[in-house]
Amino acid sequence: MKKLLLLLTFFTATYFLQAQYCGNSGSAQCTPIGGFVTPGFYPTPSQLSPFINGQASTTVLEFKNFNVVNFAGNNYTVNWLRIDSVGNLPSGLCWASNQANNTFLNQEEGCVRLNGTPNGTPGEYKIRILVTANVIFGASSQSIQIDASVAGTNYFVRLIDSCQTAPETDTLQTADFVAYNIPGCFYVNLGADQNSCRGSIVTLSPTTLSGRPPFTFAWQSSGDTVSCDTCQNPSVLLTQNSTFIVTATDSFNVVDRDTISFTPSGAPFDFSISSSSADTFCAGGSVTLNAHESPTRTYQWQLNGNAISGANDSTYTVSDSTGNYNVLFTDTGNCTATSNLIPVVVNPLPAVSFVLNPNTVCSNAAAFSITGASPSGGTFAGIGVSGNTFDPATASIGSSVLTYSYTDLNGCSATARDTIQVTVCSGLEEVNTESTLLVYPNPATDELTVESNLFLNSATVLLVYDVTGKLVSLNFTHQANRIVFDVTEIPTGVYVLKMKAGEKQLINRFVKGF
Repeated sequence: MKKLLLLLTFFTATYFLQAQYCGNSGSAQCTPIGGFVTPGFYPTPSQLSPFINGQASTTVLEFKNFNVVNFAGNNYTVNWLRIDSVGNLPSGLCWASNQANNTFLNQEEGCVRLNGTPNGTPGEYKIRILVTANVIFGASSQSIQIDASVAGTNYFVRLIDSCQTAPETDTLQTADFVAYNIPGCFYVNLGADQNSCRGSIVTLSPTTLSGRPPFTFAWQSSGDTVSCDTCQNPSVLLTQNSTFIVTATDSFNVVDRDTISFTPSGAPFDFSISSSSADTFCAGGSVTLNAHESPTRTYQWQLNGNAISGANDSTYTVSDSTGNYNVLFTDTGNCTATSNLIPVVVNPLPAVSFVLNPNTVCSNAAAFSITGASPSGGTFAGIGVSGNTFDPATASIGSSVLTYSYTDLNGCSATARDTIQVTVCSGLEEVNTESTLLVYPNPATDELTVESNLFLNSATVLLVYDVTGKLVSLNFTHQANRIVFDVTEIPTGVYVLKMKAGEKQLINRFVKGF
């Protein structure tokens, strides 16, 4: 006899994506045991064990497909049913069925395998199961999509942390997820007991596992006194056998405790270290760190907690490595102690470059701005230098060394040097002072204007040479008593202008700048 099983709900949405699908349905996933009389999922949600965070798990749900469905007061026989998606599973889990196409015939028995390692918030999850049912509709068939929960078929899974006990399944839950407000896992650990040197200062460092922050700490001591009763990391000056107990509490008021004992030995000693000068300096400088000397103790200097090879004296000089420095002391009685930390900062020198351009000038050339130094903002020095200007007339004939010095925001300085050659530009005729030959701007970067009253003479010849005497070809335009040269393409440096107009000759010089 046909039995009404659920009310189908039609959706206007298109085919729902297979959320959290493992992607490999087939007979290898699970094998249904079967033998069920009533269609639906088995076991019941209350009989299903909870999933546990962080633990790999495989759970099989079995089911029997429907025979008849009722819609709008009419019964329809099911041809087949396809599982479209099993969603709202705890994070880390996915699903697959024993049929490769996730499709099951009328009253066929099947199974769904939930697999993975969950990692989510503990609570009860209401699984959302979407299926497509193909039913006999008059003389034909029609496929409709069904939300099982809307149709009255609900299934729930529970997720807990490893130390929790899950509440009973609430089969009346309507929300997709309800978090458990129950104590979780929480552990605190102070580490192993220690044999420390008498007079050393130790820091108590509890570590927490699981639990929900923020955490609070409360300390009790038998022996020496902690620096703070409620700090996470109090310090203690060890003078006698002492035991310390920490009580840690998480935000769910879960409490855990741990104990650590210290057995000091040896005579009291000052295990602190100090520095001889500033702990922050520029590369090339140094600072010497000092520990108190004792013939009964050995020393191991450390940088950022790591032993420095060969650093076993009571002093250590730092010259190149930024970091936190301390000493590990060991007494002949085999007790150990750790000094305070000294942070050392070694600032690098600035990268300074200086390439003169031009680097060869005539001795009677006009003064010009010095270029080619980086970074900007430094100072120039050398014979012929005033501010950032070089005057060949005041420099010595021959090579002159110019320097550029720069100081960064850390106060670290570096200097670069370059050489400029000052020449008398020999082999060229002296300037004929009866006429004028003006050049500007000087130095020039793209255009050089040359003016002379000799340009009125049609027989005037104007030539340009570099400092080696090589003739240079330049494009120009002639405008009345002036000529404008295009100097864009010639290299930077010093050039000589030579004009011939009949028996008269004029010479002048210009600098091609950047």
